[in-house]
Amino acid sequence: QVCRQDGINLTWEQYTQKYLGYTDTECIACILQDFGREVTPDKINDLFLRKGVLFARYIEQNSIIMAGVVALLENLKNNNVICSICSGALDKEVKFILEKEGLMDYFKVIIAAEHVTQGKPDPQGYNLCLSKTNDLIPGQDHILPDQCVVIEDSLWGIQAAHAAKMRCLAVATTYPPEQIQLAEMVARNLTEVNTETLGRISG
Repeated sequence: QVCRQDGINLTWEQYTQKYLGYTDTECIACILQDFGREVTPDKINDLFLRKGVLFARYIEQNSIIMAGVVALLENLKNNNVICSICSGALDKEVKFILEKEGLMDYFKVIIAAEHVTQGKPDPQGYNLCLSKTNDLIPGQDHILPDQCVVIEDSLWGIQAAHAAKMRCLAVATTYPPEQIQLAEMVARNLTEVNTETLGRISG
């Protein structure tokens, strides 16, 4: 919607195929460049702020929680599995959604776009997420990268997880299964996933 306001006809297919994995600022800069527009900090910030207003309005009026999320989080909690979030969205957006849906208490750590300098497929976010999570675990019984299972829905996210030496379950909610086969396991949606499923991936 923001792009269309500026005469840029970005389709959903174009967005998912090329830009979905980026942080907002990376995404906007790449779109401007690809569509032959001037790329300046002021222009990036302008689109960034307008997108934030539209997104806030949307999530106030709509639930964007995937089917199966609540049941999965409750199942993981009951089996003492620690959960954290590494997202390319803004911290305030992630927390607003979690608070609105009553899901905040399920997560130990939230790493968002402004906490890193490189978005996915760079592993920086996942490395930081694990480090911050381990900081909250008492004693020396820290989680190792290969003990982590990342749940992702994009190729960029899968690549970031693997670059961080973590394993990955991909859900085919954004891309068809054949496009996310790089993950250790692919599920159609989160209703198919539970603690046992993730345990088979982590070994």
